[in-house]
Amino acid sequence: MDEESILFGIRSLFALGNYQAVINEVSSASGLYSPEAKLEAQTFLYRSYVAQGKFNLVINDINNAEPSLVAIKLLASYMADKQKGASNASDIIQQAHALLEDGANRIHGVIQVVVATIFVQHGLLEDALRTLHSRQKKLECSALAVQIYLQLDRLDLARNEVNSAKTWAEDALLLQMMEAWVDLRVGGEKYQEAFYIFEEFGQSNTGQTVKVLNGQAAANLAMGRYPEAESLLLEAQNKDSNDTDTIVNLIACATLTAKPQDVVNRYISQLREVAPNHPYIQELDMKSSLFDRSATRFALVDSA
Repeated sequence: MDEESILFGIRSLFALGNYQAVINEVSSASGLYSPEAKLEAQTFLYRSYVAQGKFNLVINDINNAEPSLVAIKLLASYMADKQKGASNASDIIQQAHALLEDGANRIHGVIQVVVATIFVQHGLLEDALRTLHSRQKKLECSALAVQIYLQLDRLDLARNEVNSAKTWAEDALLLQMMEAWVDLRVGGEKYQEAFYIFEEFGQSNTGQTVKVLNGQAAANLAMGRYPEAESLLLEAQNKDSNDTDTIVNLIACATLTAKPQDVVNRYISQLREVAPNHPYIQELDMKSSLFDRSATRFALVDSA
């Protein structure tokens, strides 16, 4: 198998969220000879470890001054810092900005998407979009831009990004996934189209990942197919009991199906333990605090 075929397989596995398969493939690949191919495979290897939450492994293993690997090490450091609730984030953000300013890093696809991911994790969405400014024929950069636009409720820009990518990405797997994300936001008949895309991904032996199962479940939830959604989410939880997307979707599913409150509370407690700084938890705590404050204004006064 030639180098491009091997790298194509690795890229597809990563897009599907099959991170262990990426690690196995890169570790056993014997057909990568050029320095460029070996480096690209390495970037996917370390990014897969980051996706698995093995931050210290990445931090300790990367001693290379290659900018794309430095960027991944910064991402691992940021995520480890966030997990511990430490306070080194501002230093890492500064280092990320400095890395972008060095040489041609600003237009290097891997550096762009990794540094932009750090900014997204830190809530710096505008900085992330600026980092992705040059993304023609860089599908991962386009995919991250779509996710950011959807977070900003700019469906129009997300659709434009997908349409632009279609002119040069043909029928790439990641492009199909981008279409599914947008379809889930558009709604209506598009829910079914999104479901079909994720269902097709899941039909391959390597495609039944937590990421794909959550995509199928989200489409089912949107169409009111709650039992089917719950079944998919429980399957995803069996694969990774600590996946935050799965837990949040299980909370939504349990709420929509009017399950006992203690079931919902258990999922919330699990999410709080796994990811205490998760946006869902932060939003829930803020709403609870606002409710309690409002309730005190209407508390009955003891007239005795």
